[in-house]
Amino acid sequence: MQYKYSNTEINWLSKIPTHWKVDRIKDKTTAVIGGDWGNDPESDLEGENIVVLRVADLDYIYFKFDDLTIRKIKDSSYKSRKITNRCLVIEKSGGGEKQLVGRVGYPKGIDFDAICSNFMAKLEFDRTVDLKFANYLFSSLYDSNLNFPFIQQTTGIQNLNVTYYLNSKVAFPPLSEQEAITDYLDKACQRIDDIIAIKQKQLNNLQEIRKAKIYQAVTQGIKPISEWKELGFNQIEKIPSGWKLYRFKSISKIKYGLGQPPNEMIDGLPIIRATNVYRGKIDTNNLMFVDPDDVPYERDPILRKDDIIVVRSGAYTADSAIIPEEFDGAITGYDMVLRCNKNICAKFVAYALLSKYILEDQLILLSLRAAQPHLNKEELGSSRILLPDYDEQILIAEHLDNVTAKIDKSIENINNQITTLQAYRKSVIHECVTGKKQIWEGEIENVI
Repeated sequence: MQYKYSNTEINWLSKIPTHWKVDRIKDKTTAVIGGDWGNDPESDLEGENIVVLRVADLDYIYFKFDDLTIRKIKDSSYKSRKITNRCLVIEKSGGGEKQLVGRVGYPKGIDFDAICSNFMAKLEFDRTVDLKFANYLFSSLYDSNLNFPFIQQTTGIQNLNVTYYLNSKVAFPPLSEQEAITDYLDKACQRIDDIIAIKQKQLNNLQEIRKAKIYQAVTQGIKPISEWKELGFNQIEKIPSGWKLYRFKSISKIKYGLGQPPNEMIDGLPIIRATNVYRGKIDTNNLMFVDPDDVPYERDPILRKDDIIVVRSGAYTADSAIIPEEFDGAITGYDMVLRCNKNICAKFVAYALLSKYILEDQLILLSLRAAQPHLNKEELGSSRILLPDYDEQILIAEHLDNVTAKIDKSIENINNQITTLQAYRKSVIHECVTGKKQIWEGEIENVI
């Protein structure tokens, strides 16, 4: 039997099966209860130590339970906020530069006492709603940016007006059909996720190969080695006899970038910030442009080709990237700039900064001495780098350009495949929860 369709006045739905019923989400909800952050579990205050699910525990449309947070929660707060498999949890505050607030998750498999944090809220539904169907439905709403009109942003934090968002109209099939759709999507999404997991493993392997190639080249070179000498530095026992160990401050000039960015300007000068630095390259996503008339040129903020940006603080502390020719003349942000001396190959230094003996064994260790990851130019300047003679530095850098270009091309291809699979996953969910795809027994065999 084929579905019959009727038009709706809801743009994102358009046509729906005639036997599906349009409702506001709020008409199916029985409770919306904000979370609680409670108190320090070691405090003497009243309450019991309970798991508090955070936004960070939300992994796409389900919660992960591998790094749980314990907080002391009053009994009166816990009773109404307890998370069970009969509720969903919505993110009401948070988000970020690349992500809207408003994700919804299902606590699949939860078997312990828990509530959600104050940045989230528990949603309970009446018995005409299959919770997993509702979870898939919310993911389609989110992927369609239908939460965007209900977001307000203050002091850098996005806030979702949950009450207004739940006024959104959606279409519900009968409960038995919701369950059939859920069963289909569980199997279909699992198949897609299994393929993504294989691709992710391939990606991880390539990234490890890339690291190993760089490490070997910047610590041993690429020519046959006739003579070694003992070193005993950072797990490097020996190096080619002609190589020497230097401090960064003796082979380069290191300076700080701007503490305060100039005013933004759409067609202004590009400013390179920590968010644009990723594993040796400049990421142009979220690239910001600033007014050239507002730049404090006396601070020497102009970047030149082959300058190296080193991230000073935050989650990406010690990551670095060399400035390509296209960003010669750009403005440096808050981070450090390393400019190599004339007799030093900047590309070789840029590769060395990504290697384990510098990045992990020196810079990251130094950055973790403070409460928050932080690196200063004295620490960077005192860190050490292995260098062969100038001509060999150039040969090694050119070799690594060729080697990493091939690996990076493979990484790009796999990333594109993962992106395509993720988009396909979203489209399958959308087609099912809007009735565009009719679910028949056995059809799961032809999902992919």
